[in-house]
Amino acid sequence: MAGPQHGERSPSGLFRMSSWEGEMERTHAQLPRWYWDAAARRRHYARWVEAEAETLAMRLAGLLRPDTPAETAGPARALVESLARDADWARHMDERPLREAA
Repeated sequence: MAGPQHGERSPSGLFRMSSWEGEMERTHAQLPRWYWDAAARRRHYARWVEAEAETLAMRLAGLLRPDTPAETAGPARALVESLARDADWARHMDERPLREAA
């Protein structure tokens, strides 16, 4: 079985387009018109990844204190860094069509 195509999941693997699409379909009685346009769907997915990754990174980083045990702080910092990479990836994914059109 082939792996996910580029752009179908964030670098960390935490944010998958299929998960976002499932959430959209579950939470909307009628999907917005833009949902049926692949480029628009990718842009909205990228914005979702960016927002979710940044929010989670900020919340987790905010919990870390100087007295947080190393066995907790180390993995938490690694996850914060991974989430930051996901947000950066999403920003670039969202900007790519603009750069290609120029």
